[in-house]
Amino acid sequence: MNNPENKSQVKITEPQKVVMEYLDALLSEIDPEIDLEINEPVQAPEVDTLREAKSIVENSNVPVFTEGAEALAQDEFQILLFDVSGVKFAVPLDKLNGILEWSNDISPMPNRSDWFVGILAERERQIKIIDTAIVVVPSKFRTQHTAENLKKIILIGDSCWGLACDAVSEVITLRQKDVRWRKDSSKRPWLAGTVIEHMCALLDADEFASMLGSDQLEPAA
Repeated sequence: MNNPENKSQVKITEPQKVVMEYLDALLSEIDPEIDLEINEPVQAPEVDTLREAKSIVENSNVPVFTEGAEALAQDEFQILLFDVSGVKFAVPLDKLNGILEWSNDISPMPNRSDWFVGILAERERQIKIIDTAIVVVPSKFRTQHTAENLKKIILIGDSCWGLACDAVSEVITLRQKDVRWRKDSSKRPWLAGTVIEHMCALLDADEFASMLGSDQLEPAA
């Protein structure tokens, strides 16, 4: 006889297990007593342009946060979800300076770190493109990652840095209680916190750009 309780259980796929294991590792740095319980995520539509993403905010009458991770924790704020090597990340919407399609015009630079893809000339700007997966996803979680997966570029740091990713999806509104905030130092200073409901890690865009500019960023271990 079938157990009726089994019908209500969510089947977790292998990619989801990878995401859960990675988020669990991040959470252990924030709160080691957290037990991770994640429901099956809902597939979100892609956002093609930053204009489309910001239009959601302009029509929502929701206040936007100001500066830094501490300010992020005040009231409601918006984040853009994006995918990197099968793992979902988020960046504060008002820290974005644009979203570009992947370009074959990126010029590689010799003698640079593995995560540094190259330079893209865009409207009189020289954008430094990084392979985000190499920086934020440890190698054991990105076994299927290839350069061919990169489809979008998210601009941060006054548009001088471009985070290459697989896809961008939706803009969502969060409140302080929705985020498990990082309260102290971590081996991942770019990590502002995690959003369990959406199975994603929230980036501190300012810290990320600062680390990139100071050459302190290393491949994720």
